[in-house]
Amino acid sequence: MPSFAIPFQVRTADPDPNGPIRRLVRSRLLVSVGVAGGGWADDISFALDSGANYTTISATRARLLDIPFPAPTSRLGLNTAGGARPGLVHDGEIRVRFPQLPGQVFRLYCVFAEEIAPSIIPVFGLNDFLDVFRVTLDGRFTPDAPFGRMPFDTV
Repeated sequence: MPSFAIPFQVRTADPDPNGPIRRLVRSRLLVSVGVAGGGWADDISFALDSGANYTTISATRARLLDIPFPAPTSRLGLNTAGGARPGLVHDGEIRVRFPQLPGQVFRLYCVFAEEIAPSIIPVFGLNDFLDVFRVTLDGRFTPDAPFGRMPFDTV
């Protein structure tokens, strides 16, 4: 069962000198995404969002990267950090490769959202990502991942 791990990235924030120090823990996955004509756009940063149902990317960003998606649209309730609102989406799929798993291509259902700005990081949602990977949150210290890591095992 091929696997890889991504170290957690940690940033400390102290917005109020009289309040608690906050540790912001994040993990980003660099992937290659399939583009029109069979090529690949490399080093696209995605977040694994445990609160997201679907893998989602801005439709504008997908167009800029030449990631193909269907033209038909539908309305979908989008729940974002900014709140809930209906959004115009294209239902499709993306092909992704992880540099840690050379030669393996994964097809994931994807929502291409018109209302999401291209600067917003794409997210892997849990809908079919967990059909492909078992994900563990491991907070143990190691020299290469002092705040822990997120192992991904293919299933």
